[in-house]
Amino acid sequence: NQFLDDLASKQPTPGGGAVAGVLAGLSTALGNMVLAYSHDKQSLEEHHELHEDCMKFLNSAKEKAIALGDADVEAYEKVSALWKLSKDDPNRIEQWDTALAEAIQIPLQTMELSNRILITLKTLIGKTNGMLASDLAIAAILAESSARTAYWNVGINSDQMDCEIQKNEFNEQSTVLLKSCKELAGLIEQSCKV
Repeated sequence: NQFLDDLASKQPTPGGGAVAGVLAGLSTALGNMVLAYSHDKQSLEEHHELHEDCMKFLNSAKEKAIALGDADVEAYEKVSALWKLSKDDPNRIEQWDTALAEAIQIPLQTMELSNRILITLKTLIGKTNGMLASDLAIAAILAESSARTAYWNVGINSDQMDCEIQKNEFNEQSTVLLKSCKELAGLIEQSCKV
């Protein structure tokens, strides 16, 4: 409730970056729920080791997702502080692109994490409890949503950069990651349809 209240308030953080982290965290938690209902099923015993590996990864990814959400708040607060200075302020001029680059790194890392989550979920297709196929699909949708959310954060920040080369590099990275996440999520959804 506190997070939702803070998100709804007229303040710059938490914002979309924190939401991206929460979405990735929700994806990992739902993926682990699917595994909890699959791990000890006798009919899925051959996938026992895979289930354990995926549970470990999803647990660590959950921690990373929440940490990235928190890091986004901190990174954007630096940008916000510079934003309040006049455009010709020497401190703003000197620190502007650096602060934006740091703020962009967080959503890029969130996109990379979402991609790894989706790769992990993909390995589980046909290897988990079929009664939870919809939950596996929803976990994929959440991870893709995290990536899409982070993509928007990369774009809004890179558009404000003065360095065109760096701006283009960040935009290209995010476009490649988003394409991969969309393809993986689509494949998982399609495979989970009854």
